[in-house]
Amino acid sequence: MSLLTVGRTAAAEADVLARLDAAGSRSFTFIDTGGTGFITDAVVGSVASMNVVERAVGIALPVDVVNGAVGEGTKAPAWRVNGDLDAVATVIAGRDPAAGEALVSHAAMRALGLDQPVGWIAAGDGTHHAIVGSFLPRAPFNEFATGLVIAAAPGDPISQLRVVAHAANDGDVLQRAVLATMKPPEPSDLQIESPAVLADAQRAIAGDLGTFSRGLVLGVIAASGLFTAVVVLADVLLSRSDLGRRRALGAPRWALVTIVTGRAVLAAIVGATTGTAAGLISLIVTTDQTVPSAFSIGVAILAVLTAALAALPFAIIAAFQDPVRVLRTP
Repeated sequence: MSLLTVGRTAAAEADVLARLDAAGSRSFTFIDTGGTGFITDAVVGSVASMNVVERAVGIALPVDVVNGAVGEGTKAPAWRVNGDLDAVATVIAGRDPAAGEALVSHAAMRALGLDQPVGWIAAGDGTHHAIVGSFLPRAPFNEFATGLVIAAAPGDPISQLRVVAHAANDGDVLQRAVLATMKPPEPSDLQIESPAVLADAQRAIAGDLGTFSRGLVLGVIAASGLFTAVVVLADVLLSRSDLGRRRALGAPRWALVTIVTGRAVLAAIVGATTGTAAGLISLIVTTDQTVPSAFSIGVAILAVLTAALAALPFAIIAAFQDPVRVLRTP
C-alpha cells in the first residue's frame, strides 16, 4: 500500500529534487552593464577556486563570425570564454584550443559550410581565429550549441561572469562571496541573474510533497500495526496452552517474548519482501514509474519494525501469565 500510494509521490519528489540540482538551477550570471571592466581574469580565477563553486568562467559579448575561407556569407555567433573551457564545452573532435583558437558546434558547422571542424573564422571585430575542433556544450551553457567558443587571451574584455554553484542552497553565500571579490564601482554597473526564485519554488514543492508523503506513510503504517496487533492477540489466545506449558516447564519469560515476537517478525519479513516486490512490479507495469530504492527499503524495514512493536505488548502479557491458571483453563 505504501509503494502504490506514497511511492508515486516519492518518485515525483525525487524528480523535483533532481531538477533542483540541475545545473540550470545552480547557475548565476553577473553582468558588467556599465562596461567598466571590474570583471577581470583575477576575479574569474578567484571565484572559480571558491568552495561553493563548481565552475566559473568569464564570457564576452557574442560576435558574428563568417567562414574565413569563403568570406561574406551565413554568420554564426561566437563567444570568447575566459577560464577553463572544459567548464562550458566538451571537445568531441580535434583538440583543446589555445588562446585565440576556436571550437565549433555542429549547428555552426552547417551554417558556415564546414564539412569538418577545421579552417578559420573572421569575426566582426576584425580578428581571425583558427578552428581546432568541435564541441558539445555543457549545461547550463546550452546557447553555445548554435555557434562557436573562442579561448580568450589574458586581458581580453569580459562582459559577464557565469558561475555554477555546487548546490542550489549555496546561492546566498555564493552571491555575497562573488560581490566581495569583484567590487563593482557602482551598484548600477552590476546586474545579477539568479535562479533563486525557481530554487525556492522547487524546494517548497518538494517540501509539500514530502509532508504529504510522510503523513500518508504514517497512516498506512498505523493501519498495518493495528491489523498486526489483532493477529498477534489472536495467536497468543490460541497458543496460550502451549505458552503456559513452556512456562511451567521452566522457560524464562524472555524466551516466550522472543517466540511470540519472533513469529510476527518472520511473517513480517516475508510479507514486506513479497509486498515490496509486488508493489514495484505493479508500479512499473501500470505507470512505468520507478520508486527510489532508499524509499522502498525504508518502507520494508519500517513495516517489519511496526510488526515487532505491535507484537511486543501481547508477547509480554503472555509471558507474565500464571502458567498454572493457564493450564487449568479449558
